[in-house]
Amino acid sequence: MLAARLIVPCLWLSLVGPALADEFTLSTGADYSRGNYGTPTTSETWYVPVVVKYATGPLLYRLTIPYLRITNPSVGPDGEPLPGGCGRVEKGLGDTVASASIALLDGSRGDGLILDLTGKVKLPTADEDDCLGTGKTDFSAQIDITQRLGAVSGFATVGWKKFGDPSGSNLRDPFFVSLGFVTGLAPATSAGAAYDWRQEVSADGHEVQELTLFLTQRLSRSWKIQLYARKGFSDASPDAGGGLLLSHSF
Repeated sequence: MLAARLIVPCLWLSLVGPALADEFTLSTGADYSRGNYGTPTTSETWYVPVVVKYATGPLLYRLTIPYLRITNPSVGPDGEPLPGGCGRVEKGLGDTVASASIALLDGSRGDGLILDLTGKVKLPTADEDDCLGTGKTDFSAQIDITQRLGAVSGFATVGWKKFGDPSGSNLRDPFFVSLGFVTGLAPATSAGAAYDWRQEVSADGHEVQELTLFLTQRLSRSWKIQLYARKGFSDASPDAGGGLLLSHSF
């Protein structure tokens, strides 16, 4: 469910709360997934984003511009159905995603509770005729909660998405939920898991159900890498996938 989802569940990149000073982060990586999505053929997707993030006080702004390569297109990077009639391999610019978050609670009260409110818009920069997107603008809103309990932090996301309806379709506007945890393995290393669920977006569709395991390694004060593997449990999710994200902070 996540790829305009930014490759990783939304809280993995900001579990430390808002920045004490302005911070600019540039990230890139690669996400691979494959599955048949309830069809007779297997679809493969490569998602390669450039992510720009700017944090200032309690505010966090993020812009994601991806490159896509899809074999036998069935669903888009966010699990939405794509129109049929496309070629076996389609590639090009994906949909651009912009978001803004505000930290309502930053854990500074000593109770370890972090609460973020996020609004997001997906801009239809992907070519609908090449089955790289729906050609419509989508909106979503979500609340992210993190609770620190010693070396372990639990996190949850609850949100709602408003899909733009492509011609000839009537996509539903689903609720989505993520639950997970992250724990420190060493001073610069952490690992965890997240489970994602989303309502079906069409009358004959399926719920998204995915489990992701991840490992984050801080290479220096400014460099960080994240590795992850994903397993899907429904026809709206990939059978399997994984990838990495490399980030540099300025």
